[in-house]
Amino acid sequence: MQAFNHYADLLDRIEKKNHPMTVLGIAPDGAPIISIQTGGDKTPAIFISAGSHATEQAGVSAALALVDQLNTEHQVHILPSRDPIGMNGFAYALGLSLDKEPPLASLEDAHDFLHTHGEVLYEKDETLLVLIGEYGYSTHGLLGTFAKGDACLEPLQGRRIFFPSRDTSIEGTAPLQRAYTLIVTPDSEVLHINRFHDTPWAPVECRCTRRLMAQIQPALTLDLHEYGGEAFWFSARHQQTAEDETWEKRMAVAMLEAIAGSGAPMVSADYLHKSFFEKDEDGVQWLLAKNRGEGLNLADFAADRYGPAFTIETGMKAGFQNRVAAAVLAAQTAVGIFASRYA
Repeated sequence: MQAFNHYADLLDRIEKKNHPMTVLGIAPDGAPIISIQTGGDKTPAIFISAGSHATEQAGVSAALALVDQLNTEHQVHILPSRDPIGMNGFAYALGLSLDKEPPLASLEDAHDFLHTHGEVLYEKDETLLVLIGEYGYSTHGLLGTFAKGDACLEPLQGRRIFFPSRDTSIEGTAPLQRAYTLIVTPDSEVLHINRFHDTPWAPVECRCTRRLMAQIQPALTLDLHEYGGEAFWFSARHQQTAEDETWEKRMAVAMLEAIAGSGAPMVSADYLHKSFFEKDEDGVQWLLAKNRGEGLNLADFAADRYGPAFTIETGMKAGFQNRVAAAVLAAQTAVGIFASRYA
């Protein structure tokens, strides 16, 4: 499976396969945010999502592949792309504030365009942040750039900031091909779009996933992501009950064994993604959301409310097909152990 060029291509593929879609909400550009139901009718349900960061496209393709490849009696709800705007690219995101998409051939073009057409809010070294129309646009990622409440963010409170994909070595995400979406909170904190599942104020994409989870009450949540390396890893979440945590551990160990057995590259035994993780004797990385100090992402929220939840991370610098295959195998393995729990 190849990466989709645009969100419309994903929707077209779903329609051609006659997968029934449920429209969960409408993104700011008017695109439908959709989910697909597959599997059987047995409950508790399973929830799988992907594409909250539009630079991570192997997860999107894997999510769609799972619609056909998951073999389970359990009800499965799959939300294949949580950021339709970002999936369409940086020029598209700019076009939301203009009468048409600007012709951008390079990252240098994007920088020059922002300087010419935007109200400059911040500029340092190669990082430029401007306001055009209803949205902010930056040349680079801004996480960690500003202190909460920074005055230059005041015009962007409650708004989105888009910045372009820049890496030339990521198959499926070339420079400018995707736009990464950040949100500026009402109190001027810059967070990415996957940080608002526990907040009353939240972008529509998070509200869609919250409503869907409230309806289906998923006892397993898998969020398909990617990171900047080449190998595979995933994060688990400590659970509300000892039984749930035991089963989460079983799924985690089974996924590690399956991916290792497939020959896919794994992170080193001593790899720990960030300081707010802890690693156990079996190599499972448990994410401690409270130690991170930001809002709950989808997997954090699911673990807090519903049950076992994993963030699956494939290495963006590996081949696209290998990344898709690893995400699919991890999901299939977790679902197999999950089903044995309710057999």
